[in-house]
Amino acid sequence: MEKGVFVTGSNTGVGKTVIAGAIAAAIKAHGLDVGVMKPVASGAKEIDGSLVSEDVVYLKKIIDSTDDDDLVSPIRLKPPIAPTIAAVKSGVTIDIDKVWKAYEVLSNRHDFVVVEGIGGLMVPVDDTLFVADLVRKMDLPLVIVGSDYLGTINHTLLTVEYAKSRNIRIKGIIINMLKGDDGFVREIEKYSSVPILGTIPFKENVSVENCVYGDIVEDLRREINISKIMRK
Repeated sequence: MEKGVFVTGSNTGVGKTVIAGAIAAAIKAHGLDVGVMKPVASGAKEIDGSLVSEDVVYLKKIIDSTDDDDLVSPIRLKPPIAPTIAAVKSGVTIDIDKVWKAYEVLSNRHDFVVVEGIGGLMVPVDDTLFVADLVRKMDLPLVIVGSDYLGTINHTLLTVEYAKSRNIRIKGIIINMLKGDDGFVREIEKYSSVPILGTIPFKENVSVENCVYGDIVEDLRREINISKIMRK
């Protein structure tokens, strides 16, 4: 069995958090002790003197995680922009060692850890590292989340090609928020030579902002063979 999986996106706004949470909950339903992690989160809100990420709240709630926020998301930044720019605007230095130490604790504590990236693979997380470097350092396979939007073929194929160039293992692609014709899904699979793990229809009853996940877990378990993500 894999020790975890890293969830990235073809673009921002494709529903990485929703899919990462659903994967974690589906694996937990198999009887495993599952942890979640979002190493770097921007757009956090200040509540009672602490920075709180809506993504982290969502990921923890969907699996009833009791892990501390500083483990689940050791780097939280207030501006809703790329981490390196957010850090400069906030006057802070990103301490990437916090990420490695938190991941070590979570991976030792849980049977399986679902890690959600920020943006896509080429988002810089500090002056020397990109999200892809986090994936490599954690030695996790990748699930790429795409969505139903103009440009998704290009963005998804670029993500696949870059992951392959970095020798990152790819479990497959999940297309989220499918609204209509799925012809583009077949095109992505044909040209990427990467399996489409499944498609998830657009859901109005799912909201990370309001921490509402509706029946997304049931949808994912019905549409996707979760064992393909779990097993090596």
